[in-house]
Amino acid sequence: MVAADLLPECLKDSPKFRSLLAEEEAEIVFLETKLEKVLRACGSMVDCGKTYICQQTQFTNSLWELSSCFTNDPEVTSQLSRITHGLQEMNKYQSILLDQASRTILKNVSNFIKEDIKGLWESRQHFDKISSDLDIALTRHSQVPKSKPMEIEQAHSILQATSTCFRHTVLDHVYCLSMLQARKKHEILGTLLSYMQACCTYFHQGSDLCEGLQLFLRTLDEEVIQMRTESAKLEKTLGNRHTLASNFEEDDPSLPMQGYLFKRTTNAFKTWHRRWFCLKNNQLVYRKRTGEDQYTIMEDDLKLCSVKPAVDSERRFCFEVLSPTRSHMLQADSEEMFTKWITALQRGIGAALQLVLHQQDQELGLKSDDTCNNNRRTNGEFIYIFCFAFSFRIWDQLARIPGNDICCDCRSPEPRWASINLGITLCIDCSGVHRSLGVHYSKVRSLTLDAWEPEILKVMAELGNNIINSVYEANLDSNTERATPTCNGLIRESYIKKKWVERAFVGDINLSPLRCKRKWSVRKLRRRAVSRDKVPTLLSNEVKDDGVENEVAIVGEELDTKEPLPGVIDLESDDSTEGEDNVSTGKKRGCFQLLKIMFIMTNELNNLTHNSSTSLNLPCYLDKSFSNTFFINKSSAEEDISKLSPTLLLYKASAAHNIPVMCQALALGADKLWVNPENHNTGHLHQAIMSGSIMACEYLLLNGVPINAQDSNGKTPLHHATELGHTAQVCLLLKHRADQHLKDKEGVEPLDIAVRIANADIVTLLRLGRLNEEMKESEAGTGDDTFNDVVRDFSQLVYDPNGKVIRPIPNSS
Repeated sequence: MVAADLLPECLKDSPKFRSLLAEEEAEIVFLETKLEKVLRACGSMVDCGKTYICQQTQFTNSLWELSSCFTNDPEVTSQLSRITHGLQEMNKYQSILLDQASRTILKNVSNFIKEDIKGLWESRQHFDKISSDLDIALTRHSQVPKSKPMEIEQAHSILQATSTCFRHTVLDHVYCLSMLQARKKHEILGTLLSYMQACCTYFHQGSDLCEGLQLFLRTLDEEVIQMRTESAKLEKTLGNRHTLASNFEEDDPSLPMQGYLFKRTTNAFKTWHRRWFCLKNNQLVYRKRTGEDQYTIMEDDLKLCSVKPAVDSERRFCFEVLSPTRSHMLQADSEEMFTKWITALQRGIGAALQLVLHQQDQELGLKSDDTCNNNRRTNGEFIYIFCFAFSFRIWDQLARIPGNDICCDCRSPEPRWASINLGITLCIDCSGVHRSLGVHYSKVRSLTLDAWEPEILKVMAELGNNIINSVYEANLDSNTERATPTCNGLIRESYIKKKWVERAFVGDINLSPLRCKRKWSVRKLRRRAVSRDKVPTLLSNEVKDDGVENEVAIVGEELDTKEPLPGVIDLESDDSTEGEDNVSTGKKRGCFQLLKIMFIMTNELNNLTHNSSTSLNLPCYLDKSFSNTFFINKSSAEEDISKLSPTLLLYKASAAHNIPVMCQALALGADKLWVNPENHNTGHLHQAIMSGSIMACEYLLLNGVPINAQDSNGKTPLHHATELGHTAQVCLLLKHRADQHLKDKEGVEPLDIAVRIANADIVTLLRLGRLNEEMKESEAGTGDDTFNDVVRDFSQLVYDPNGKVIRPIPNSS
């Protein structure tokens, strides 16, 4: 149709020819644009397909590797192999399809554009040039004057030659255009036909493959259903798995004793490591939990050993295994394990001796009565120590704090969990919800299973459920659906999130629920042990003539001075009659001495007066009637705290180490990152450090106050604690991973300060911290255990009011 329309007119070069030529060429331009788009899309499809095939190949390879996890189950291995093989076949068919797409669409369409369409544009350029030459020849022929016959003849010859060339060129151009219009149909359709045939082949091969897999897939489906049924049965069987924890029984007594114990090293640091111990073949052996297959022999002959409780140890549940050449200090995890290990070791020693005595009985003529009497004497000493240790439980003491005998959220009795940063006790259900809140809201620990640092015990003793609820439930509406011991889990979770995350029930700054004066001292508070004879004076709470409040403000329950103070024991006197029928006077003195050592271990006698004439009393928080009591210096300037912002309230309460007020400030949204521009840009932790309080520092660190904040002089809390010589605070900061490499504006590090002031304890701690960092950065990557043990040992020591370590007085006996 193109030739029929253009050929009659092309030789004339008429306007109609030019118009038809323009239309046809416009169609070719449009065709070229669309074909290039098809090429780009097809190229992207092929590239993506190759990427998919590559990833699918990696997927199938990973399935091959996965099958190695089931080497002990040939059936599962065979099924995985069949699935992987099927996927590889599909992957191969997809590769063939993409190859067909490349060889048909990409190659054919690309050749059509490069050869046919580009050839047309080259013919058009030649046509345009000859057409221009013809126009020039016609113009010159028309301009020749009649008077110049030679020029007329020359112009006429050029015109005839150009016209002839133009007619041949235009015919060639029309030919190219006509052939392109004729070929575009079968070229495009033929190319797509080849691709469609490749697709049909691909799907046909896939159908054949799937048909061959039908039986395998049906069988596998039935087996998977059976596996799910068995899994559901197993889940139902294990539904009461937690009852195993309460009914868990230790190893059979008839079997050799084994379990975890802490062992103290014999090096200079006296660090503690947890190891798996076992009694076998009359030997005491141990090994690490991981990384060791062989046991290390601690004592290779039990008959030469003896075992006794470590009465003078700062740690609980400790006992010593003594041999003629060495002494091993071991620690059990609980009183029960303490009892079992000592009993087992005594039996092992007795069995080893009995074996020797039995072999030598005829030669030596010895009787077993002496051995029995010796064992009976050892058992008697052990029973005395065990009975005393059993009577002292941290969680029993914490439960005596007002409100701690029930869960802080749902009021369930006998809670066995606690949130150490909130200072509350929780039941197991509420503790699970608190764990889900995240450690930035609540840090949960077990009252009976976890180890408790002395500084955390101080924080817990200053708070309690009653005080915390008076803050976080101040605006609790009676219509609010609160958690109960038997409530639905969703109700419990919703209530706890409203209470602790959204803080929906926190009131304004008002300490009246805490039964504290609205005007309070922000000067450093000092907690003291209280003697019986001073209680009436301290609790008078009178107002003097000058209008200044007396030096005591009471938070919590008032004391009944008519009755003896529960839990207050005079360790220096022998007046106690408890256990006289079973324990001798000498053993009572040892009991009181051991109680004193345990108080030293928990670091609760910081302000203890070492005067033999002064009675030594329990820390006030261990007595319910003393719980949450703090003493205020009457000479301090007073301030109406209700006018302070929460952030400034936290800042001043940190300086006064008043934990209940700090708690209310945090509940009201105090800014933990705030610094005081009027006081050298010091933060809350700086104030707690300068107050000398370990308790306030621990409370701030537990609640996310930054530990490495620098004031305007570049000094961190560790700088200030070192300058003040507060060893206990330095130990606490290092335990929380304070950065001791930060320098102040003068380029001084905390270690430089400690060396300058010649504080040997702080220098030791800081250098141990650096050594620990170097050990962690070494190839061995160790050091944490040793450093943690050393820091823990330091934290168990007793410190005077100036932060200096009180060294134990050697026993003259």
